[in-house]
Amino acid sequence: MSDEAASRESILIAIIAAAGEDGLDRVQLQKSAFLVGEEFEGKLIDFYQFRPYMYGPFSQEIYTDVERLSDGPMIETYFDDGRQWYRMACDATSLQYSLSEDLESVVKRIVSWVSKMSSFYELVRAIYYLYPEQRKNSVLPYSEELAIEESIARSLRDMAAGRTRSVDDLIAELQT
Repeated sequence: MSDEAASRESILIAIIAAAGEDGLDRVQLQKSAFLVGEEFEGKLIDFYQFRPYMYGPFSQEIYTDVERLSDGPMIETYFDDGRQWYRMACDATSLQYSLSEDLESVVKRIVSWVSKMSSFYELVRAIYYLYPEQRKNSVLPYSEELAIEESIARSLRDMAAGRTRSVDDLIAELQT
């Protein structure tokens, strides 16, 4: 199936499935969907339209769609640490998302990157670093130095925990 023909609901399910049993919170879901849309630069039919909002790119339709999908048997909504989360309620390996290999690969890469962020603020600042136009209506203080510092700190924590990453990987992550 071509990327253009994938439904936004299929992409949303693939994003949540890529997060595994930990799931994604509302902000991670928003930012993952935004990044998928950016990666395919308007090539997806009827995909979410994002606008700069208080904490970066936002589309209310994502919440409408995920709430509707969570009424069925596939997606589970749960609350943890005062935040709303989404995860697959069934075995994701048996699902057919109707996504191309390229699109599914991009979804997995993006969700992995988003899930590595240590905090809401690090994720939003990373989005602002990569997409400065999304800071337009922000209420979150931002500086490029802080965004880079947070990313370096995360990389150092990963290395200390035995998850090695080279400086080249870190630079590539900030530039992609």
